[in-house]
Amino acid sequence: MKNIGFCIDSLEIGGAEKLFVDIIKSLHKTKKYKIYLLTTLKSDSYFFNEIKDMVTYHYLLTKEEMDNFKLNKNLITTFKSSLLKRKRYKLFSKEVDTVIDFLDGDFYKYIKTEKNKSKIVWLHSNYKDLVLRKKIDKKINHYNKVIVITNSMYEEISVKKEMENKELFMIYNMFDFNKLDRLLKEKVEEQFKKEKYFLTVCRLDESQKDVTTLIKSYSEYKGDEKLYIIGDGKDKKSLEELVMNLELSQRVIFLGEKKNPFKYMKNAKAFILSSKGEGFGLVLVEALYAGTKVISSNCEYGPREILLNGDVGELFPVGNKEKLLEKLNLVTKKKYDNEKIKKSLERFKGKTIIKEIERVIR
Repeated sequence: MKNIGFCIDSLEIGGAEKLFVDIIKSLHKTKKYKIYLLTTLKSDSYFFNEIKDMVTYHYLLTKEEMDNFKLNKNLITTFKSSLLKRKRYKLFSKEVDTVIDFLDGDFYKYIKTEKNKSKIVWLHSNYKDLVLRKKIDKKINHYNKVIVITNSMYEEISVKKEMENKELFMIYNMFDFNKLDRLLKEKVEEQFKKEKYFLTVCRLDESQKDVTTLIKSYSEYKGDEKLYIIGDGKDKKSLEELVMNLELSQRVIFLGEKKNPFKYMKNAKAFILSSKGEGFGLVLVEALYAGTKVISSNCEYGPREILLNGDVGELFPVGNKEKLLEKLNLVTKKKYDNEKIKKSLERFKGKTIIKEIERVIR
């Protein structure tokens, strides 16, 4: 049995964290690995409790320790904090043959000291963005293998000089379609069975998501469909004000966060993603699986690949409300090849993805 160790900063709610939990569950089922887990802070989150019995758990600090170090911050406490974290990392490291830095190189300063060990970094954002945000070009030399999540990211990074003498792999994000089946079967309120509506589900953060373009485009739409928005975030208030100013309060409805947004997808006339940028676009796969027609902004990474260059859904230029309006008018009338959609989703099945992961950690 191979000992593999995963490092992830946190197991709080998030798309990457949800993916991580699904991967751990699937690897555990194979019974081929003893799985070790390391987080920055000691966790007791919902996600952690889903997998705690499947892993041997380590952490760098407790929340109390971190708060104490911050409260009494000086050179001595900073040194003590660093020493304690390195000591605990070594306790984790000595147990594993392969260490996997799951989220964009967050643990590189510990992993870079490792010798005689397979060291893997899993990149969930495009390389250009990671260079700006996390200086990944300076860190990547400390890993033997690199995983990216789309073919476009693979093409982007494969030509970089820092990739010399490294193994590069492309592995799509994994989906638990069995779980999605259960969520799709949950009952939805009567109004959503009777009404015609478009739907978007996202974090209301306009630095990335651009719901503004969707609302402005929809304001010129003459069809009967309402627009429902599921999600919350720092820009919710300004988006609500935009809806009021455009006199759309009866047609554009904010539903807030929903524990199960998927049950609303299946009755929607179309699902719309209007992001400025995506690492992947998980929600597009979920909408396609729900049997919903899809419109997406043609971000540099993710949506175009998921939608097969527009064969199984509609693409419009990022931020272009006129082109989005064209797609709103088109999508309700257009028919799509359901067999082609079904076949395209095979790429994201758990069994397919786990085989690819096993190929990397062999």
